[in-house]
Amino acid sequence: MPHDRTPRIETTAEALERDPYPIFRAMQSGSPIGWVEELNMWLVADYANVEAILRNTQDFVTGTPDSLIFDTFGDHMLTTEGAQHERFKSRFRAAFSPARIRASMAPGTAACSRMLLDNFVNFGHTEFRAAYASRLPVLSILMLFNMPLEEEKNLRTWYDGFEKALSNFARHQDIRARARTYVSEFHALVRRHIERVRTTPDDSLLSEVVHDPSEDRLDDTEICRNASIIFFGGISTVEAVILNCLYALCTYPDERDRLRRNPDMAPQAIEETLRWLAPVQSATRHVVRDIRVGETVFRAGDTVNCMLGAANRDPRVFEDPDSFRPGRANVRKHLGFALGPHFCLGSNLARLEATTAVRHILERCPDLHPSADHPMEIRGFEFRQPTALHLEWQT
Repeated sequence: MPHDRTPRIETTAEALERDPYPIFRAMQSGSPIGWVEELNMWLVADYANVEAILRNTQDFVTGTPDSLIFDTFGDHMLTTEGAQHERFKSRFRAAFSPARIRASMAPGTAACSRMLLDNFVNFGHTEFRAAYASRLPVLSILMLFNMPLEEEKNLRTWYDGFEKALSNFARHQDIRARARTYVSEFHALVRRHIERVRTTPDDSLLSEVVHDPSEDRLDDTEICRNASIIFFGGISTVEAVILNCLYALCTYPDERDRLRRNPDMAPQAIEETLRWLAPVQSATRHVVRDIRVGETVFRAGDTVNCMLGAANRDPRVFEDPDSFRPGRANVRKHLGFALGPHFCLGSNLARLEATTAVRHILERCPDLHPSADHPMEIRGFEFRQPTALHLEWQT
């Protein structure tokens, strides 16, 4: 019998790209789950149902042949469940603990941040995405794997292609083919460095995984696939957190000035950014078997997009959710890094980089404000951030 996919949300991919929040608000005041015909998937917009689905790894899984992340990167920690998921993720978890990240990454990240700012701070203006936000996470993740910083240009090209592939719900074959080519090129880079650390071990994360003494250690292909998702999350998410925080501070100049006077509030500003303008707006799941959630029946094979950005503005959880308010008491309830078994492995590194960035930028560019010639614009449904961010300051 045909599946009656109701209720339906009368919207388009373009409307969601432009500004999904009015659509989410309408869903939260009516039915928080709805079918979008153009995307061929369900959207879930309320906190309670998003949380329940993300914790239910028996009925909702990440990796199927229909999964864009599986189609792009294959089997890795984000496309597997249960024992295999734990086997993949456990090999990297220790390196991303708060203590390890502070010890191994804080000095290098700070040095890279200052170097990037030195390139333009005396000009009094720049486009922050190209000059800073897209560069700091690439340089940081290369340091984590002890790869040459000269690989920055290649990584930027590859990961722009990966980001398009992971939001390619229309299944354009040219986007898919380009991403597969980039994955092959990235794997070739990782394999070269696997051979390097196999011969000459160092203190990098890559060397640690290659020399894992466990009997079920990862083989080279598994290392490449998991490295691909670590690199992607470590680049695209951090870039967006930095840009989104700067966008928020320019939209709310009183908060910018408060943060400038109290730089120790930078972590609070980052947490509120992750809530108010989540860089990764959704967590896609695939239905294993027919199941009812609230008033909606999902069928096996359906695609369900848990909208993290919507859940983070659910008025039943967050007071005055559409306002940017660093320091709100329950901000840590945000789902900016998802939750459950697939909670973001690199969350501690992302927080370190973004906090470092905001502190350094406001220290060097204290009266940061938008350029009158380039109005701020923000887009994205799967990944949301300013397309460009032209800002000015007094030198």
